[in-house]
Amino acid sequence: MAKLFSYVVAEDKGFAPNPTEGYCTLANCKCRREGGRRRNVVELAKVGDWIVGTGSADKRRSSGHGTLIYAMKVEKNPTLKEYYKDKRFKRRKGNVREQSHRTDTYALISQHYWYFGRNAVHIPEEYRRPLEKRGRGFKSDFKEEFIQDFVKWLECNYDKGERGKSCCNEDKTCTGVCKQTHGKN
Repeated sequence: MAKLFSYVVAEDKGFAPNPTEGYCTLANCKCRREGGRRRNVVELAKVGDWIVGTGSADKRRSSGHGTLIYAMKVEKNPTLKEYYKDKRFKRRKGNVREQSHRTDTYALISQHYWYFGRNAVHIPEEYRRPLEKRGRGFKSDFKEEFIQDFVKWLECNYDKGERGKSCCNEDKTCTGVCKQTHGKN
């Protein structure tokens, strides 16, 4: 059975997640730090699982509560060492050379994703309450029926892929211009 992991994207800079060039990747974020004990999303997620990033309260760095920044179905989960060596991702933002030796944590890779960024969409109430996590950590205790309904809502209402740029600019400044959209775009 596929799982769904939901967490707050506190600062959306296009680093993690990185939705560019036809792939959404999550690397060097939502993982335990070297020497840490608590496993996090990238260590726990398996191929076939879903990752959902919702907005934080700080609209200067994210899209605000009640919004969906991205959702991805995990299609591959190589170690950071394997990820760094992969030619497709070698120069990708989020592929940090200092972490390229690590075999104890992973990158998550998908071509089956929705990334809204500054065009974040409002999450309907029936999904918002269960999905939305406040603060650190993540949620992953979702029933299979809920996951299927949520994915169906996404597929019926939005085209896959990169639907917007990150909430923060390329120069790493956050503009607070995140806007929420509705419907197929």
